[in-house]
Amino acid sequence: MATITLTLPEWSAIVDAAWLRIVASAAQRLDAATTYRRSMVERVTEEITGAAGEMAVAKWSGRFFVPSVNTYHRVPDCLGDVEVRSTRHSDGHLIVRDNDAPDRRYVLAIVGDDSVRLAGWIVGTEARRQDWRRASQRSDRLAWWVPQQELRSMGGW
Repeated sequence: MATITLTLPEWSAIVDAAWLRIVASAAQRLDAATTYRRSMVERVTEEITGAAGEMAVAKWSGRFFVPSVNTYHRVPDCLGDVEVRSTRHSDGHLIVRDNDAPDRRYVLAIVGDDSVRLAGWIVGTEARRQDWRRASQRSDRLAWWVPQQELRSMGGW
């Protein structure tokens, strides 16, 4: 586990990346509700949470944060083969879906008020255990919900 503190300029870049993703999706008339319907406030919050996780992984690895926009599974979030899954829930799970690349590494980022805790990582193929497969409370879409205690340490990268 690693805790990354984000600076005000980094938060600014995170918000800019989140908003750019929303605007670019709207311009292409893409459906933002592939898993469940959400309000614009929920969508903005989720995009910021996701970008904050990506920023934290980039900072942890000593790399510059270059946010992707509308690459949708074609290009990993960062570091060549890494997907970042972010949540504001301190007890959250790392979620892997059917359309996620099984050969990539997935990192769980727990986003707090001014820092991000990198809870650990797992390879996509290892995440696809039947006992972790379920739907969320908001959607019927099945996914693998990997418990934090099953993740590898960030030190074991």
